[in-house]
Amino acid sequence: MENSDALGMDDSPEVIAIDAAVSSLRTYFSKRPEMHCYLVVDPSQRDFTNDDEEAQRFRQLKRAIVEVMHDAFPDNHRPYLVELDLNTPEGAGAFAESVRIAFEDRRPMSMAEGLGQRVGGWLASDASLDEVAEHWGRHVLQYNEEGLPCVLRFYDTRALSLIWPVLSQEQQQTLLGPVKVWHALDASAKPRTYSVLAGSRADLSLTTEQWQQIHRHGSVNRALALYAMKVDRQPEPSEIAAAVAAAERAEHYGLFDRDDRVAFVESALAWHPQFDLHPKVLQLLGARAPDKFYTAAVSVLTEQDIVEIRDGAWYERLSASSPR
Repeated sequence: MENSDALGMDDSPEVIAIDAAVSSLRTYFSKRPEMHCYLVVDPSQRDFTNDDEEAQRFRQLKRAIVEVMHDAFPDNHRPYLVELDLNTPEGAGAFAESVRIAFEDRRPMSMAEGLGQRVGGWLASDASLDEVAEHWGRHVLQYNEEGLPCVLRFYDTRALSLIWPVLSQEQQQTLLGPVKVWHALDASAKPRTYSVLAGSRADLSLTTEQWQQIHRHGSVNRALALYAMKVDRQPEPSEIAAAVAAAERAEHYGLFDRDDRVAFVESALAWHPQFDLHPKVLQLLGARAPDKFYTAAVSVLTEQDIVEIRDGAWYERLSASSPR
């Protein structure tokens, strides 16, 4: 009975999810012996492979740095790939530890504190480690719609989950390059795969519209992290979609302060996805002076107003009266 109770104490949702992910990934690679398993590491916030506690697992493993060809980008922030041989105790141990860390970094408090995503997923490729790193190095530095250098942080799984649907299939294939399947956690911290069967192009050639969407992702992910901490769970896909849509509307309302845009997106998550269509909110936004923050404009809302917005009956009436 004591052993049973002890085991039960470890059966938290996170532990169950980690075990399931480890099992699923090991099964995938065991069925494809021709595929290498490359761990993606983003050391920009914290580098777990240099931590005293974890370094021993990774010290002897082969790695390749993804070069970011810009003098202003710190060398110690460059992402890198680690080759994991799952048939060896060292590789299997490092692999299991990397899965644990990936889930740990998705804890709501960790996201809200801005501690970053140290693990960027696990790549399946029959190309060499250096080939994959060199390919990513050709695409990680992009030039935005104003011609300015911009690091496309696709190696951050929370960023990737928002960038991927913005890209065309050709651009997705260009990003993957020699990677056949990219295993990672999605925006809801659920395991997913990124792969595509399409022709590729020489470069990503992101359009102005795509850049505009990508620029919003920082506000979206910040709002989602704060919301996840408040509700103590991962965001649902519908909430992620609502956050993306709200970030675009925030721009249309002329909100250009980052914290103000984050607050607007948070309102869409906490109150109602279309909260800004509520008559009182719409009136406040319409009367807002260009130099007045959104947060100041809506600070006059009462608790009863917010209860009414959350209830959503007003939106049902609005939808029913709209011409079809």
